[in-house]
Amino acid sequence: MNRNRVVFVHDEFVVGPKVQTSWGIPIALYFFFSGTGAGLFLFSLILHSPLGVLLDLLFLGIGVLALFFDLGNRWRFWKAFKKPATSWISRGTYLITILFLFDFIYALAGFPVLPLPLILFFGAIAVMVILYPGLVISYSPSMASWNNGFIPILFGLHSLASGLSILLVLSSPFGENGEGILWLQLSLLLFILIGMAVFLSVSYASTSGLRESVGLLMRGREGFFFLVLGTGVGILFPMILLGFALSVSFWAWIPIACVMRLVGDLGFRYAILKVGIYEAHL
Repeated sequence: MNRNRVVFVHDEFVVGPKVQTSWGIPIALYFFFSGTGAGLFLFSLILHSPLGVLLDLLFLGIGVLALFFDLGNRWRFWKAFKKPATSWISRGTYLITILFLFDFIYALAGFPVLPLPLILFFGAIAVMVILYPGLVISYSPSMASWNNGFIPILFGLHSLASGLSILLVLSSPFGENGEGILWLQLSLLLFILIGMAVFLSVSYASTSGLRESVGLLMRGREGFFFLVLGTGVGILFPMILLGFALSVSFWAWIPIACVMRLVGDLGFRYAILKVGIYEAHL
């Protein structure tokens, strides 16, 4: 598929669909680590898992570092805080900073039991960080494959499922709440699978830019990251392994399913970023 083409028509020319090249693996890593970390924090806060909060701190830190090393001028990172009223990047920077600082202080305090208002407040911050990656790219009107309501939902569900998969490994799956967590994870993976199918079918019936993006997701390098990693490794195989673990109470499959879930999540985010296509125009 020719990704960047100019078609001449008599004395006019049409600039065909053009794939963006600015955002790649560093931004995918940033979205993956920040979203997964926030998902892990949310479930760890609800279930009071100190180890989950510590790992969330690590994930958020790696995500911020991935963004920092992708900056053109790294020592002007403070400019990301300048425009919270108009920029989702600025809003996300504040949200991730607040969550990271709270994690750090909470760990230093020894993970005390928090009052309900604090749980609700920082839980809401975590939800915003979970939604933030999808909201950032959905505010791109020139890219139809990003500029739609499915993207924040899909990115958010991926973050929740990845965070919960880590918590499954940290906790005893067949102890208190273990079976419920397994069923919740299976439900999240099923919702993601349905959501991705709806996203593809709606996108294919939409604008030329969206159809071009769907075509890229179905073949070639992006197809590998989206279909093989994002769908097969990240959703279908974990569902099979978790279902088997649930039916026979065999814990050893769960860490494998967790690793596959995380690999697939990263592959999905990278594929979506790489098929960001500027719409054709005259």
